[in-house]
Amino acid sequence: MDMERVIADVDKYLTDTPPPIQLEAEWAGLTYINVAWQNKMVTGMLKSFLSSFVVVFIMMAILFRSPLWGLLAMIPLTFTIGIIYGVIGLIGKDYDMPVAVLSSLTLGLAVDFAIHFLQRSRATMARLGDWSKSVQEMFEEPARAIARNTIVISIGFTPLLFAPLIPYQTVGVFLAVIMLYSGLATLWILPALLTVMQKQLFKKERKGTLS
Repeated sequence: MDMERVIADVDKYLTDTPPPIQLEAEWAGLTYINVAWQNKMVTGMLKSFLSSFVVVFIMMAILFRSPLWGLLAMIPLTFTIGIIYGVIGLIGKDYDMPVAVLSSLTLGLAVDFAIHFLQRSRATMARLGDWSKSVQEMFEEPARAIARNTIVISIGFTPLLFAPLIPYQTVGVFLAVIMLYSGLATLWILPALLTVMQKQLFKKERKGTLS
């Protein structure tokens, strides 16, 4: 941050007081290299994150053979991203290197629980044909598996909080929160949406049961 202020001040000085002959000023030194490298890395990761978000949605639509189900699978992921990066912005933490690198991992980690829950919901609904019975069964073994997985993996990252380096601590907090919020979003938001949209979502399953 100090180097960025120095760059801005020097650029302003060169603009306000041009040299008597044409000169081309360029920066050098490790501090400037760090600034340039971080800017490129953070910007590149942000672009990769946004493009990967679109790719994940396309993959979900293909996996479930339905854009609507693909969009549904993205909801816990979107909720997790919104919460995490919203809190990062509110507490004033910079979008630094660890956060930039881990942002891509959020996509893969946060969508896993949604895939498992939605696929099991479709299979259960195809077998039972009644969502009220299906959701009760979903909150037996499948929900317990997701909840236990959420707790175990979240706790598994907490030892990084005792690491001597702050980037390692950031990784521990970030990954633990990703798993926690994605698990909670899957178990809270998806059942509610499936209940509200069951007529639109389970058309094939209802037809299969009736036949």
